[in-house]
Amino acid sequence: MRMIPDRVPLTASRAEQRMFQLLREVEPEGWSIALHSLNLPEHTRKRQCEIDFLLLGARGLLGLEVKGGKVSRRNGVWHSEDLRGRKNRLKESPLDQVTSGMFALEGRLRKRFDRSLTGRTVFASGVVFPDCEFDVQSVEWDPESLLDASALSGPGWGERLSRLGELWADKPGPPRIPLSDEEVRRYLDFLRPDFDMVRTLKQLSSTVEAEVAALTRQQYRALDASRRNERVIFEGGAGTGKTMLAAEICRRAEAPRHRVLLTCRSAVLAAFLKNQPGLEEVTVMPFHRLSSMPAAGFDLAVVDEAQDLINEDDLRVLDRTLANGLSDGRWAVLLDSNNQSGLVGRYEDAAMAGIRQHRPAEITLTDNCRNTAEIVAATRERTGADLGVTTAGHGHEVTALQESGDRMGALLGGLLSKFEADQVPLDQVMLLSPSEFGKSSFVGLPPEWRHRVELLDLQRLRRPSAGRVGFAEVASFKGLESPFIVLELPSGLDARTALSTLYVGMTRARAGLWVVEPIDASAGADAR
Repeated sequence: MRMIPDRVPLTASRAEQRMFQLLREVEPEGWSIALHSLNLPEHTRKRQCEIDFLLLGARGLLGLEVKGGKVSRRNGVWHSEDLRGRKNRLKESPLDQVTSGMFALEGRLRKRFDRSLTGRTVFASGVVFPDCEFDVQSVEWDPESLLDASALSGPGWGERLSRLGELWADKPGPPRIPLSDEEVRRYLDFLRPDFDMVRTLKQLSSTVEAEVAALTRQQYRALDASRRNERVIFEGGAGTGKTMLAAEICRRAEAPRHRVLLTCRSAVLAAFLKNQPGLEEVTVMPFHRLSSMPAAGFDLAVVDEAQDLINEDDLRVLDRTLANGLSDGRWAVLLDSNNQSGLVGRYEDAAMAGIRQHRPAEITLTDNCRNTAEIVAATRERTGADLGVTTAGHGHEVTALQESGDRMGALLGGLLSKFEADQVPLDQVMLLSPSEFGKSSFVGLPPEWRHRVELLDLQRLRRPSAGRVGFAEVASFKGLESPFIVLELPSGLDARTALSTLYVGMTRARAGLWVVEPIDASAGADAR
């Protein structure tokens, strides 16, 4: 069946997500289109109501109300209970809810279309209980109007949808004549019309930010593991929340009573972390400063971006700094060894094997809470890296900017002007390049934009300047992120470094990613 929209929103309930997939895979006679979540602004008793799924086809229209979990009724009052055992009193029965919604829809369509069409259209309704068996008999409903877990699990469950249409078509009233393809299209154009108005980049960024604000359940489990174990290795791809977890582990470590260290290779990232709320009593410093600290000066060491310093020399420094050393002390290292190692610092397999000899708990992080589905897919296609399962929803399509070097600046200037026209706060835009600014494609920006580029430093991290875009080398931006990234592809690097640079750069983006691919114009001329 054709689904509109063609993918289920992440905000839909688990029961609605399951029903969405079931409807997508079935082809019941008489129903060809399913609309998910149809909102109705007119209702006899409510300011607004919603039909979970509205099926449309030659048979007419069929509204389905989906109630997940268990359902019950006591003294005429319906209740639902979710899979966690939480109970909720329903304001009305699911049957009344969907029936009244269909009455409201019928009234709206009668105002729009001629009686010759609406008068012979079937307006049907039914209820789906996907998580429980429902075999209760009552004069208040027809068994055919209810689909429970057993009905959905059968291979021919689509026939139940057909019989549901027949049930309503046989009710008293004028003769019901099947709708033509043209009449189905007319209904669809009114119920869910296509149009070209889209969310602006500013709205898109706000939506993505709202969806990734909370900890995932996997991250809560990771925090629990850090409390239960003296030594922990957290391994996860970019976007799985490692830096956020590192900061949260330190916040919960009861500093200063327990002397807590948070460190990483990058001085920029360390400066950024130092200014995060709740870390005032934590010692936050870049790793190169640890050699000046007293021996056994910390009771807990938390190392972010640890793939940059998993080598014998750096681990020897960390061992000296930590009370009871690496073998018996308390520590947590968070790393992405498969894709980011080697870009900054040094990673050694033998050193990692040595770390594991200290019997740490090992936690793998797979929930990507930073990158949208489009960024995850594009990064996987270009680098082969698995970024896990995204919880950040959908955003802007990843876009390639291809132009010859002498024309690339104008193209980039046009992109920045589009950001400004879309009311995107320019401090949410970061330009990234494998090279310093003077050797990057961004140096060719038109003067009016080149003068509005701000090089990354601690001041920009603390308080970005309004109306200016940021610039950083990819290696300096490890561990950091921005809603919108414009990334210049690496060139002239060895294959491993180029792949790591591309992976790190692409995964810094939260809501939108533009990839700059300069074209060698002379090569094109030679080819001609």
